Amino acid sequence: MLDLRTIRKVYFLLPLLQAAVSNEWTADTPSQVTSQRGLCAQIPCHYRYPSNVDKSSWTGIWYNSDNSKSGPIVFHSSDHSQETQKFHSRTHLSGNLKDDDCSLVIDNVSQNDEGPYFFRIEFVGGARYNYLPVTQLRVSDFTDKPTIFAGEFVEGKSVNITCIFNTTCNGTSPNLTWVTPTDVPPSVSSSVTRWHNTLTYTSVLTMTPALKHHGQNLTCRVRYPSVSSEQTLTLTVQYAPQNFSITSTNSVNNSWVNMKEGIPTSILCSVQSFPASNLRWRHLGVTLNTTSSSNKLGLVFPQVTPQQAGDYQCVAENKHGTAERTVTLTVEYAPQNLSITSTNSVNNSWVNIKEGIPTLILCSVQSFPVSNLTWRHLSITLNTTSSSNELWLEFPQVTPQQAGVYQCVAENEHGTAERAITLSVEYKPEISRDSGCTRTPEVITCVCAARSNPPGELTWHLPLANLSGNQTHGRFQTWQVADGQLVTGLLTLGVGEGEEDVTAFCTVRNQHGEVMFAVSLWMKGGVSAVWITVLLTSNVILMLLAGFFIYKYIQKRDARTKERALEILDTTVSSSPYLTTPQDTERQRTSQIPQEVSPVMPVGEGEECDPVYASLRELPGGGGPVRRGETVVYAPLHFQSIGPA
Repeated sequence: MLDLRTIRKVYFLLPLLQAAVSNEWTADTPSQVTSQRGLCAQIPCHYRYPSNVDKSSWTGIWYNSDNSKSGPIVFHSSDHSQETQKFHSRTHLSGNLKDDDCSLVIDNVSQNDEGPYFFRIEFVGGARYNYLPVTQLRVSDFTDKPTIFAGEFVEGKSVNITCIFNTTCNGTSPNLTWVTPTDVPPSVSSSVTRWHNTLTYTSVLTMTPALKHHGQNLTCRVRYPSVSSEQTLTLTVQYAPQNFSITSTNSVNNSWVNMKEGIPTSILCSVQSFPASNLRWRHLGVTLNTTSSSNKLGLVFPQVTPQQAGDYQCVAENKHGTAERTVTLTVEYAPQNLSITSTNSVNNSWVNIKEGIPTLILCSVQSFPVSNLTWRHLSITLNTTSSSNELWLEFPQVTPQQAGVYQCVAENEHGTAERAITLSVEYKPEISRDSGCTRTPEVITCVCAARSNPPGELTWHLPLANLSGNQTHGRFQTWQVADGQLVTGLLTLGVGEGEEDVTAFCTVRNQHGEVMFAVSLWMKGGVSAVWITVLLTSNVILMLLAGFFIYKYIQKRDARTKERALEILDTTVSSSPYLTTPQDTERQRTSQIPQEVSPVMPVGEGEECDPVYASLRELPGGGGPVRRGETVVYAPLHFQSIGPA
């Protein structure tokens, strides 16, 4: 181990060793330096010399040689004229010789500058020294490039783009320039900063990108006297969805897509945006399908139906905004869902209307294109409309004659549809021409027939009884037959002995009114029997008035009967629309009388009385033709057997 005395000797010798070291000629230089062509080359150098030299004046020289005795002078600190021509004005020291810094800078180096370099120091007193070994300079191609920093490019928003170039050369300064789209106005600011040995050149370009700049190039270029480099940025301009496009397997015309029912169809919605949009199809406020981060979305109809017609919205959305476009889907199809409505109620294709009421019937249909509609009745076209899905049928005052089946026909280029409706007209009872009386020697038969809708209720009113349906009262028998809107009642009276005068009333009633048919029979027994009938009709006669009429008629029957019998003998023979002839009676008998009723035969060959003749005249107060709905009173008809001429 070292003792204390030895340690003391070491500390004493250290200052002497340092003094000996400071008296040596040394330099810190690298053995090799590589620089890029066109830039500067830097050879770091820090030298030391003995402390006893005269430092009042000195000169630093750099040689481009590996021979310490001669070579081209690269740099001369005291006389630049001694510098070799190719290095003249291109070299300088980056430090200060007084600070022992001999670092050399060669600007704009080229391949010709490659080779050995060494430093020489010369002091005033004659002390000089060549610092070896040499440093080899290598020159490579220029590869440094500027760097571009930029934020997001959003359409319509101003943005700063920064270009930076770093170098350690403090000689020739680089020039930073921008190459921009032609319509971008120049707005550039530049600056230089230093951090230790690094110089940072910065250029800032300010621009407002537009959609047309998307995909264009933006270039920052660094240029030295003999070399240059650049960095290019492709602009990706972000923008909200726009420029919608709707295409289809069917034709598209001004946001309309026309399809035929049952045909497979697809519709494609595409949009331009960056970043890509989320798309969705909507119909009636309901989302049908969606896609994420894609600028296309299809809508598929395997078999299009009329119910799928309507407006469809394609909605595109990204972080910069939302846009949508509407397309109308039309589906062509044959007429369907034909419906009939009326100002009156419609029940199972029946329209029930009261006589005289104004009525409208509407036929409507669904079709595309719209249909031509036609109303028909009894194979006759009533009215038509072209290219309309509605057609009215008007009855200003409906009559029973207009009752029946009506067809509405709809037709377009894809097909035809038809629907029938039955028009039923309700009206009050009216006496039929089939009403009247006939006789044989044994029986008198009276027929009361009336039409109405709904069918009326028929009643025979006798002096002592009211009969309906199939009934018997004394010598009176009644039968009743209903056939659709026609109700027929028969009253038979067997002929007896002596003289008899009987008045019978037939009434037919429904909810719309009542009609009456009255018969007055005066019978005188024997071969020359005489009988009289009186026919009375009324559209609406209250039963109270009927009773009063019966009462008054019975009081005056004798006087009236005799008086009318004398008058009728002088009148001209005529026919009544409400009195049947023997031929009419035969048709009535075969068509309406039940099988159990005995046939009523007119007077003819083999009978005990001669043929019967009738005379008719209208009672006072009548006059004019008979019209339905009017109260008509007919004169008594006296039938009398007349002997041979």
